[in-house]
Amino acid sequence: MNATNLSALLSNLVGLFLLIGVGFLAVRLRVLPVESSKPMSTLLMKITLPATVFASMIRPFDPEFLSSGVAALLISALLFPLYAALSLPLSRLFRVPEGRRGMWCCCTTFCNNGFMGFPVVYAIFGDDGLILAVLMGIPFNLLVYTLGAKMVCMDIPKGNSHGSLSLRCALFSPINAAIVLSLIFYLGQIPVPGPILTPIQHLSNVTTPLSMFVTGMNLAQGTISDTIRDRDAISACAVRLLLFPVIAWAITLPFPSLSPLVVGVTLIIMAMPSPTVSTIMGEQYGGCTQVGARIVFLSSLLCILTIPLISLLL
Repeated sequence: MNATNLSALLSNLVGLFLLIGVGFLAVRLRVLPVESSKPMSTLLMKITLPATVFASMIRPFDPEFLSSGVAALLISALLFPLYAALSLPLSRLFRVPEGRRGMWCCCTTFCNNGFMGFPVVYAIFGDDGLILAVLMGIPFNLLVYTLGAKMVCMDIPKGNSHGSLSLRCALFSPINAAIVLSLIFYLGQIPVPGPILTPIQHLSNVTTPLSMFVTGMNLAQGTISDTIRDRDAISACAVRLLLFPVIAWAITLPFPSLSPLVVGVTLIIMAMPSPTVSTIMGEQYGGCTQVGARIVFLSSLLCILTIPLISLLL
């Protein structure tokens, strides 16, 4: 990446993270109550983000771009199982104790690709980048609620599971429905009437600022003092935010035929912080939510520094 493109990328990232600061201050200064982040998150995940996914696919058919999409999907299908295979020996290397190891592995293997990844990629790379990120999310969604759930269950004493997380509900989410619907419209080149497309595009425009704002609100709810003393949270952040993105970069490096867009989207998505769904699964199954919440909080905070750092590899 040349100096001009890198400068533009860093400028976009700074702008995004300033929006996180606005959300953070809105809670800390009591402009908005902490509880308001939950309905905002629901609005994002069930309405505006699916609208963004669908709107991005309303475009002329391009076989070359479709090949890039397949490449992105295959890279994702390779990286997440690889991260999973590496996470267990790494947890032992960092001496993560039993009862925390499964959550540690889940938080390092998977990333916050939907809530933060899609909006950040959309802001940096536009519609083309978002489509690639969406396709990368397909293996993620299949694995996080199966393999990720099994990881979380590693920490649970036998017979102490609190419940079950519905794989069916997770897979048939509004975002996944938007992915399927948008692919049908794209591959079939089905026209969307203007009166329908216009409100979808308006909703799409809300996604990026709303996601960053809500992220800031969520960060305002955490406490730094206990988190920075938790060595397991710190080691998980080092793996999730630095080691695994570098591995992604090293894997794409020997393939010069990959477009810069595919490499860029891959690197940014794999540099995302740990997913909040890890703590949700911990609550459902009775896993170690304490370390999960700390890893999610700390990685979401530190990614403000590490994402620009990882982008230097582009």
